[in-house]
Amino acid sequence: MRLTFLINSLGGGGAEKAITLLAESLARRGHDSRIVTVDPTVPDFHPVPAGVERASLGADGSPCRWFEPLRHLRRIKALRRTVTEGAPDALISFIDATNVLALAAFPGGAPPVVACERLDPRFSLTGPHWRFLRRLLYPKAAAVVVQTKAAAEAVDRYGWRTVTIPNPAVPYPREAGKPEFLRLGHNIAAAGRLTRQKGFDLLLGAFARIAPSFPDWQLTIAGEGPERAGLEKLASELGLAGRAVFPGALPSLAGLLRNSDLFALSSRFEGFPNVLAEALACGLPAVSFDCPSGPAELMRDGVDGLLVPPGDEKALAEALAALMGDEGRRRAMSAAAPDVLRRFSMGAIVDEWERLLTEVRRGAGDRGRPR
Repeated sequence: MRLTFLINSLGGGGAEKAITLLAESLARRGHDSRIVTVDPTVPDFHPVPAGVERASLGADGSPCRWFEPLRHLRRIKALRRTVTEGAPDALISFIDATNVLALAAFPGGAPPVVACERLDPRFSLTGPHWRFLRRLLYPKAAAVVVQTKAAAEAVDRYGWRTVTIPNPAVPYPREAGKPEFLRLGHNIAAAGRLTRQKGFDLLLGAFARIAPSFPDWQLTIAGEGPERAGLEKLASELGLAGRAVFPGALPSLAGLLRNSDLFALSSRFEGFPNVLAEALACGLPAVSFDCPSGPAELMRDGVDGLLVPPGDEKALAEALAALMGDEGRRRAMSAAAPDVLRRFSMGAIVDEWERLLTEVRRGAGDRGRPR
């Protein structure tokens, strides 16, 4: 099959990493994979894999306000032109606003559009106008891919042709050098874009509650984002200077995850938290909010980590302390955690994508739910 993948950019982020992995995996199976990006102003953080073609909308893809897809046809024409050049059997679009553009450009289903939601659709980060356009245009998609059963159940009433395909869990190298910023004897790792969604303010508050009882532990939050200054100020106000570290966006999380003792996920909401899967794959026990959606389907409470009520800072602190103070329990969970690689194997996930795209190409999307 000839496949075109569409995303706003290949800047740092879970969706960007997922799209490169999927395009690469399908290319290795003999499919013609092409990645097209919309925004030319964002530099690539994730490299384009070998065997995958790369294209961009160029200047016509520069960022826009919500109404410009309707008022400025030039951008949609650029999308049509660039995508049509590849003559794809299917257009796989990632993230809601970009999905809306794809469906506006190809409302007749030639090529058929597979719209991929990367967050639980109930918690879209886009504004009300984009959400209105999503409700209007998503029924035209050959399929809407969500990543968890909980998300699929939540949007079932919308009448979308919904398919659930999680992201794969991908292993990091077993040996990874210890980063210089890991200065104390033990470390809690966290990672993600520094935004309110990720709840790092709650994680700092939880760690501040227990840090005096565990003087040899530090908290490392990897990532960049608009909340960085506020989080650093909060850490200082909570007395965590030297105990809470912000090393920025790392080219690889291998060194951090392979040399930590625990992983913490404090998100207010998610789609499918890739970094949680990566941490478990590295043998890190996890403590996570049971937020919508993803953590409860990825980790096994009491087996490879602990789930706590969403947004409950006190419960998060207590769960972290319980594992920080019990090395034997951490070791048992560490041994169980890499099973995520079996439960969410790359081969099995790509098999699901191949089945879906084959059905889409055959026109199954026009007859109802692809599966």
